[in-house]
Amino acid sequence: MRKLALLLLVVACGGSGSAFGPTYPDNQASAIDQVTARLRANPAPDPAPVAVGLTAEPQLYAVDLTSGAQRWKVAAEHPASGPQIGGPLVFLHETRGVVARDLATGAERFVVEDDALHLAGAGGEGEWSAMALTTGGGVGAQSKLVIARGGRVQHELSVPFALGAPTVAAGMVFVPWATQNLSVLDASSGDEIARVRITDTPVARAFRVGDDLYFGQRGVFRFTSSVVSGTRADSAYFEPMDREIPGDPALMIDPYRPAPGPDSAVHHIRFVWRPGGEGETMRFADDTVYAVFYRFVFALDPEADAVRWVYQHPQDIVGAAAHQGGITLADQTGGFAFVGIESGRREWSASVDAAPTVVEVRPGAHVPRGTPEGPALSLHDQLVAAAQNTDSRLVPARKLAIHMLNSLEDPDVTGQLIVLCEDRRSPAPVRMEACARLAERTTGKEQVLAALERHERFLEGTVAPPVGPLARAAVAMEAREAAPALVAHLNDPATADDQLTPLLQALRELEATDAAESVRAFLALYHSEARDETLFGVMEAAAQTAVALEPEPAAELLERLVEDPLAAAPVRGKLREVLDAYRAAQAEAEAETAAEAAEAEEEASEGEADDADADDEDAEAEEAQLVIPEEVTLPMVERALEAVRPEMTRCLGEHERRMRSARIVLVLAGDGSIQLVSVVPADLQRCLEPLVRSVEFPANSRNTRQQLTYTFRR
Repeated sequence: MRKLALLLLVVACGGSGSAFGPTYPDNQASAIDQVTARLRANPAPDPAPVAVGLTAEPQLYAVDLTSGAQRWKVAAEHPASGPQIGGPLVFLHETRGVVARDLATGAERFVVEDDALHLAGAGGEGEWSAMALTTGGGVGAQSKLVIARGGRVQHELSVPFALGAPTVAAGMVFVPWATQNLSVLDASSGDEIARVRITDTPVARAFRVGDDLYFGQRGVFRFTSSVVSGTRADSAYFEPMDREIPGDPALMIDPYRPAPGPDSAVHHIRFVWRPGGEGETMRFADDTVYAVFYRFVFALDPEADAVRWVYQHPQDIVGAAAHQGGITLADQTGGFAFVGIESGRREWSASVDAAPTVVEVRPGAHVPRGTPEGPALSLHDQLVAAAQNTDSRLVPARKLAIHMLNSLEDPDVTGQLIVLCEDRRSPAPVRMEACARLAERTTGKEQVLAALERHERFLEGTVAPPVGPLARAAVAMEAREAAPALVAHLNDPATADDQLTPLLQALRELEATDAAESVRAFLALYHSEARDETLFGVMEAAAQTAVALEPEPAAELLERLVEDPLAAAPVRGKLREVLDAYRAAQAEAEAETAAEAAEAEEEASEGEADDADADDEDAEAEEAQLVIPEEVTLPMVERALEAVRPEMTRCLGEHERRMRSARIVLVLAGDGSIQLVSVVPADLQRCLEPLVRSVEFPANSRNTRQQLTYTFRR
């Protein structure tokens, strides 16, 4: 093995000099401007489009992406990483160390001892290459940077901190280090010529795309004069929205951590994107970030929870790279495909005799062109097909497809979610995701009502629909006409126990007073049969719904049931809690009424003395105030609440289910004072009750207590 001379690190005193000196000034505008000027004066050469794959044997091979032909194939020795393309070389961490081979021929150029470090990354252009090895981590970290020209090592530096993945552009080496710094070295001399320090996001990778230089980790900086700020907000920076993606991939593989092995799942699950921008802007090409998950590719909006298309590849994807206009994929059978951004379909393909576990793709400026294959499916159909894929490994991607499907307003989506929710052949996580999204739907009322009409009938070959999610969807759609069908399922013994609680809650939130008698009958019939936690909760929900729909008849029933020795103790306890809560609310209301009446009487007595001294104008005003209605009506309540309507609307809109209405039970004393405010759904109580209590309501001439039920709609 060829031994490389080790160049000791010389600490710089500032300004120019050897690289990575501790006193070298960072974020100097003049130095950064010189780097940007040098980048502009030296446009990037157009590299040949190539892919380098590694097989399980193991063998390393290269493919010309223009022709689809294999360039060369060589044996490798126990690789610990995937291949990394760095300008004219390809680097692979093997038993002997990191082996650098000629990208054009596969011939070995040199070997760098790894010294128990892992390969952080490599990059390059033209005749220059740069490669970094590191322990990663913080205190006690060690790293090695190698700069090569024409396949020969020019500089090798050892440093006492973690290095990220470097690259070369315009004869300069850009090296991320210690998570915050980007040093720019002159490739020929090895001297540092500029340094950027970023204070509010990690710096781990540097790379050139087109004529621009980029760096970052969680997001991407374009290297422009604005990086002198050292912050994301004042630089040309872009970070895509955070979202749940199968496998939870990072935007970029973290080079400070041990490199993923050649058979790592990281090569199947990843984000793929191409940076771009102009001036002081930064964006992704085609405004798209691709999420790859084994055989799936989701073309996502980087800034919104939206999908442009979803593509299913026939084989597992082990490598990918984005172009301006689409994405090139490499699969485990040696196949390549280009999927166009506009069509979402395969427009070019090629294949070589290989079975890679990982492929590094460098597309250059080349964009394969061809006629899109297969039928053009709507986004709806693409997502449905993805959700129905039968590969058991792809359950997380199927869930993502269902999530994206739910973002479509098309009423037919509701019908498809019903099918997915009730498909017992699907894995439980897929069904649960479909049911959860179905419960959120606000369009497709006809599909919900039609599904609720179906019952399990053995002779007819029909099965019960997913009643619980359908009930929640009916609430979200304010579909009160669903109440009779829900009652029918309540009375149907075939309705699964775990569907009954959401059904009963829906009847309560829909204010289905016509169902009150049926709910009481259900409670009376089944309260003594509940013998497990699920049915204990069902009985509690039934009691709460019965009290909400018709309080006094329900309370009378509960008085009897809590004494029934045939009912299980947990059931009697839950029914007692519901009854006690109702009686406590009544008692509180009556106490407030008595207190307010006493206060009103006292104020009236004091007022008599004051009235004796009042002038005629005050007497007339008081007489006008005594003109009060015989009873408070709902229109009066609505007028009184008008003052807080914007705040009440905000309460509904900010609810996690974006409620469109809320039922408010209002108990008023004869003088108009509030004795009780009860809100359905209950989780809006905290937000709405203070607003309702801040309003003054009119008194009634009979001085009697009134209970009014008002439905507030936004």
